[in-house]
Amino acid sequence: MPVTLLDQSCRCPCGASTFTVHGRPVVRFLCHCLICQSLYQRPFADVTALWASSVRLPADSKVRFKHYRPPPALNRGTCPSCQAPVVGFLRLAPFLRLGFVPSQNFSCPAELPTPSAHVFYHRRVKDVSDELPKVSGYWPSEFLVTRFVVRSLLPGHANE
Repeated sequence: MPVTLLDQSCRCPCGASTFTVHGRPVVRFLCHCLICQSLYQRPFADVTALWASSVRLPADSKVRFKHYRPPPALNRGTCPSCQAPVVGFLRLAPFLRLGFVPSQNFSCPAELPTPSAHVFYHRRVKDVSDELPKVSGYWPSEFLVTRFVVRSLLPGHANE
C-alpha cells in the first residue's frame, strides 16, 4: 500500500503542545518497551516514525525533552501541561535524524499507514491477539525498525 505524504497538525491530548508534520512516514509500530509503557501509561505505544525534518515544532515550543537511556537514545519530548508524549528524536548519524510521533497526536490518524509490527514484545504486559508480527528482544526489535529506516532510504521505496 503506498504511503501518502502527510501534511497534518499534531497536538498532545490537552492541546497545549502543538506542531506540524509534512512528510512521508517511514514506519508505524507498536512498542512494548518499558520506557513507552511508563511514558504512555499504557501496555504499549502506537508510534509513527518520520524523518525529523518532517516534524516542525513552533519556535516558542515548551516541549520538555529527556533521554531515558544512554546514547544512541531517543530524546523524548513531553508536554509540560499534561506530561503526555509529544514527539521524540533520534540521531542516527550527523545529518540523519528520525522523529517519532505518537500516532494519536495526529489530527487525521486514518491517513497513517497501518502498524507494521509489535516491537519489544518480550516486555508486553499481556498478549495481543492480532495478525501483526511480534518481535521479542532488544536487538531483534532494533533491527526490525532499522530495516524499515534503511528501506526508506533506497530508491523506489519512498512510497511503500
